[in-house]
Amino acid sequence: MTMELNSIITNAKSYGVPIIRTESHKILENFAKEKNPKHILEIGTAVGYSGISILSVCGADLVTIEHNKDYIKQAIRNFKSFGFEKRVKILEGDCHIEVAKLLASSKYDEYFDMIFLDGPKAGYNLLLDGLLLLLKPNGIFVADNVLFRGYVDGKNQAPTKRYKTIIKRLNEFIDNCKNSDELTDFKLLETEDGIIFARKKG
Repeated sequence: MTMELNSIITNAKSYGVPIIRTESHKILENFAKEKNPKHILEIGTAVGYSGISILSVCGADLVTIEHNKDYIKQAIRNFKSFGFEKRVKILEGDCHIEVAKLLASSKYDEYFDMIFLDGPKAGYNLLLDGLLLLLKPNGIFVADNVLFRGYVDGKNQAPTKRYKTIIKRLNEFIDNCKNSDELTDFKLLETEDGIIFARKKG
């Protein structure tokens, strides 16, 4: 298992595909093992690395959203190589549109007991309300890369105006998660690129 995951990491890095970092991956994996979710929504499939890691430690099914066709092709191969293809549904498209479709679909009335947000950082805050509607009471909400290369917490200086816009939006997202009337047990771990854990109130 470890060798196969390492192969995915190596291939992803060689092609510049963004995947969850090492320590954050371990934290996420341990968390999923502890909570043992049954229905997971992931925003940002990439090549399936984080999805495979989660599915390896729990018996969940996974709905995962990705817009990049090349990433999806790799993800399909990777999920299949681990025998997870029957537990995974990949939705191809813009995450904002796909989340809106999920909200409108009676098929997802039961919704999810874990959501992992690892998509475009500038859109985190715009997705938040919809994702919380899709999350069951007492469900777990996780968001990766919230400190965005150390720019958000001021450890590094943002190099461009575009980055400054992303930083502003991520700060708003963090504040909204922390102060949300729907979330509790908020934690922001500063490990690597920053990762948020919270629970939707029951």
